[in-house]
Amino acid sequence: MNYQMLTADAALAAYCTKAAQAPYLALDTEFIRTNTLLPKLGLVQLNDGDSVVLVDPLCIKDWQPLAELLANPAVLKLVHSCTEDLEALASVGIEQITPLLDTQLAAEVIGWGGSMGYARLVEQMLGVVVDKTESRTDWLARPLAETQLQYAANDVVYLLQLTPALLAALPGERARDILLAEGRSLIERRQRQMPAALKYLELKNSWQFAPRELAILRTFCAWRCQYAEEKDLALSLVIKDALLYELARRKPQTMEALSQVEGMQGRELRRHGQLWLQFIREAKALAPVELPQTFYHLDSFPGYKQVQQQLSDAIKAAATAAGIPAEILSVKRQLNEYLNWCWRVTDEERQQLPLPEFLGGWRRDILLPYLPVPPQVQALI
Repeated sequence: MNYQMLTADAALAAYCTKAAQAPYLALDTEFIRTNTLLPKLGLVQLNDGDSVVLVDPLCIKDWQPLAELLANPAVLKLVHSCTEDLEALASVGIEQITPLLDTQLAAEVIGWGGSMGYARLVEQMLGVVVDKTESRTDWLARPLAETQLQYAANDVVYLLQLTPALLAALPGERARDILLAEGRSLIERRQRQMPAALKYLELKNSWQFAPRELAILRTFCAWRCQYAEEKDLALSLVIKDALLYELARRKPQTMEALSQVEGMQGRELRRHGQLWLQFIREAKALAPVELPQTFYHLDSFPGYKQVQQQLSDAIKAAATAAGIPAEILSVKRQLNEYLNWCWRVTDEERQQLPLPEFLGGWRRDILLPYLPVPPQVQALI
């Protein structure tokens, strides 16, 4: 199928008006993500079954028509492994995409295995071998070569072609309902933001630190998040985790001491040194009741291992009753999220955090009758 480049607001608006009449819209993006917090959008590919278009974000100023199309409840949006696509579209202000069906998740519901790549799915369903030669293109460069543009267009061509057979292979209407509910969850998950004051909870090595050190990490992580958003910088370019850990452990009090911290660079010292020393002084002055609680390995909590086994059994039982693979109901990230929410945060922090995915949306309805609920969180469920 031929494609059309859209480089003007009026052309995009006209296409969106036409595509609003279609039952399906295949959607993909190309982007670059190197030093920025958000991906830089290079192309948006759309296929309404009648025509394929490649939208050039470097030319478009008015994204409202596309935002309205992607939020149109009458048009099912088809994507494949779309987490980063959602981030890329959010960079131009498009947040609501509904209804949304991820073909990677559909393949998993059918039982074809988790995390099936797009090329493998296309080859399995259409017998087409996707040429990945152009996958590492600099999508912000202009002009893009014909081979690069055709590669981008093919993504939504094949995506729409394979969808009817994929939907027909789903094990019943409930499976489709779950996929659409999971599409809503994907959007909600992207929009759920950890409060800046709790960003330190995301650090992998937080269990290694005492409460006073955690207070330093809490302040630095909140500042890093805000600064990264203001400057559109990757978190690691603001301050690396390893340097955060050293600052928390060593607690330097002077510019000279700060300059001796392993990993400290002269540019960081000159730009942020005095502010960082202030953060450390403020954390050291906190009363004990104002400090975060010590983190521990989950398995050090009384009853944790029993709850972990109960949770694993509950997921299997709930998945069997619902007729879906357990991998759809729960992945490791969701399991750990629930366990951390139950065991590793204070009551006050738990009130500020979003509910774990196990306790929201379609998963709650399926899991709650089976889910072990520790006493400390029963009032919140």
